[in-house]
Amino acid sequence: MSNVHFHPNDDILLQHACGDLSPASSIMISAHVELCPHCRQRLEDIEQHQASVMVSSESEDITPDLQAMMQHIMSQETETSTPVETEKTTTIMLGDKAFHLPHALQRHSENIGPWSRLPGNIKRAQVTVGGQSKMNFIYMDSDSALPEHTHQGNEITLVLAGEFYDEQGTYRPGDFILQTDEHKHVPKTREGQDCLCLTLLDAPLHFTSGLATLLNPFSQLFFR
Repeated sequence: MSNVHFHPNDDILLQHACGDLSPASSIMISAHVELCPHCRQRLEDIEQHQASVMVSSESEDITPDLQAMMQHIMSQETETSTPVETEKTTTIMLGDKAFHLPHALQRHSENIGPWSRLPGNIKRAQVTVGGQSKMNFIYMDSDSALPEHTHQGNEITLVLAGEFYDEQGTYRPGDFILQTDEHKHVPKTREGQDCLCLTLLDAPLHFTSGLATLLNPFSQLFFR
């Protein structure tokens, strides 16, 4: 049984199957599906349904002769060029720690920037994949916390290793968490437990408590 408890909804999976998501969002879904057998099966079911609908609608316009020709073509062996092997980075390093990268991220390993520090004993490495949204690796060390904040847009978090928790629950590898401007939380790690996440923001964070509110004029630092 899968230990993943937080998933994207069917509408997001359908958009992914149809190729309607941004490249960054597709990476997030692909990485989650790799870690989540439940959503892998859901996505396969959606793709099969979409394919059957397409075949059914198109078959009404296909003559028997054309259909026979298409089947003949599909049954023939086609020559394919041997793909060029490209070196992939399968892990991301943070000090002496190595974390495994999902395949969807291995293809973008050359776009992972250096690590920098954020408040709350947090480290971040930007992932440049294009588009308006900002993708980052976020590493939370043992017994650390990000200041209380809400979101001026959407924030997607995918846990890759370890775990963290907030007011809504505890999140472990594979969990896909979507936060909006309706959510306010304080992500934390417990003593002796660190966490590596992949996050996607389409707008800066907005800090809502204590001295952290003084960071709001500089919230673009969390969105770059």
